[in-house]
Amino acid sequence: FRLMHYCSLSNRLFQRVIGFAGCFVVGYLITFTSFKFFVKLVEGNPVPFAVVFTLGNVLALGSSMFLCGPKRQFQRMMDETRKTSSVTFLVCLVLTLVLLPIPMEKVIKMMLITVLVLFQFAAGLWYNLSYIPYGRRTFCKILKKTLGVDDDGSS
Repeated sequence: FRLMHYCSLSNRLFQRVIGFAGCFVVGYLITFTSFKFFVKLVEGNPVPFAVVFTLGNVLALGSSMFLCGPKRQFQRMMDETRKTSSVTFLVCLVLTLVLLPIPMEKVIKMMLITVLVLFQFAAGLWYNLSYIPYGRRTFCKILKKTLGVDDDGSS
């Protein structure tokens, strides 16, 4: 009976890991696929790019719910180290989709969508780096080195 119990737990964990990996990979594939619509964004039709980019990010974000469940995922997102990036990410996801059907000049809409997508990307990156030990610190060091900025702020 115990063997069946352990096999059952192991099987459920395996299924959750497969669900996580599948959603994560498919989500980011969808996000990267959105760049085939980038020309449409520049031409003034932001809908295809923004929808595909945002939905890919939502799917990738939701992937970790397979591992820990929605309640724990939300608690982790609201942890002090992730709260700002999580809220920024979620607000940008929602605003991107809400802004699309609102009538306004194409140039203004394109600029707003572009800014929201860039903030989505930055907040999502910062959020994901928080799960990697020393991820944020390493990223900042690499960015500073790439930009030629010393730790004391001089260049």
